Amino acid sequence: MVSPRDNAYALSGPPASPLISEHSGLGTLFRWLRWIAALCALVLVIDLLFVVFIWADGSHRLAELIAAERHALGLDLDSSSGRFVDETVTVAYDWVFVKTGLRDWLATQRSGLLAAVINGLWVLVETAVLGLQLFAMRVAVLVLSLPLFVVVGATAVADGLYGWLMRRTRGARESGFIYHRAKRAVPAFLLLVWVVYLIPPTQMDPRWIMPPFIVAFAIALRLRVAFFKKHL
Repeated sequence: MVSPRDNAYALSGPPASPLISEHSGLGTLFRWLRWIAALCALVLVIDLLFVVFIWADGSHRLAELIAAERHALGLDLDSSSGRFVDETVTVAYDWVFVKTGLRDWLATQRSGLLAAVINGLWVLVETAVLGLQLFAMRVAVLVLSLPLFVVVGATAVADGLYGWLMRRTRGARESGFIYHRAKRAVPAFLLLVWVVYLIPPTQMDPRWIMPPFIVAFAIALRLRVAFFKKHL
């Protein structure tokens, strides 16, 4: 006997599959873009809190932070890395403030009907601009560090494959517990290095921040490959 529910399913057909699978390459890319957008919003909120409530000199402190971090990283020099960072900051500013028409609208409203409101909240606008510059600069630094993650990851995979082969040939103990924890730890460490480096509104030196996360990422990746239970 066919139930009304089965008839409804037959009439409507199977549920439509999403256009982009979460497990596909594009799905992973969009997932990371969502994380970056969420981090950018969180960074903006934290910068506003520091500028309005904590820093006595307000947005000037944020501008000094950008200059100090650029100088510490050697981005003031005429180098390919410095040019890439500057281009990233320019592209981020263009997409957020220029292409959306927000910059022109704010300039118009400063002398229009909303002049009193815009001028009263101008410190928030300055914080948004400077915060976006700092965020884009740090994202560019993280992008420049990706080859290091790739090299370390490739080394960890190679060592993990050797451990996997030795474990399979010698009949050593398998551990699904280690494999599943390491599988979750690999993207977690990649996300954590972005969170720790991007969020704090203080001078950050990636040369001291990234190495612990790179080591942890390599260990987790090596364990994930070494304790992979299926045959390759």
